[in-house]
Amino acid sequence: MDSGIRAMVDAVGEARRQLRENALPKARDTGREKVPEAEEVALLGALAALVESAGDLAYAVADRISPDNSEAYVQASRRLGREARNLRDEERKANRRAN
Repeated sequence: MDSGIRAMVDAVGEARRQLRENALPKARDTGREKVPEAEEVALLGALAALVESAGDLAYAVADRISPDNSEAYVQASRRLGREARNLRDEERKANRRAN
């Protein structure tokens, strides 16, 4: 595997591992109280940034992918971009409510 591709795969794998090992157990902890609105803003922003980064990666490699698969990367980039914008919109709304 090309070292650049290996670095991309490893980075995505590391992000996934960090989420599964650190973030998800905290999110699933039912003994915790509700998240304060100010902290919701931070979480929405972090999720938006993660989704944006995934979309950016898909778009960046789309022209390097075989023609049979490149459209999947372009579509993924568009869809992830839309979802990131949705999260950013909710982040702004939560920020207004919190302040």
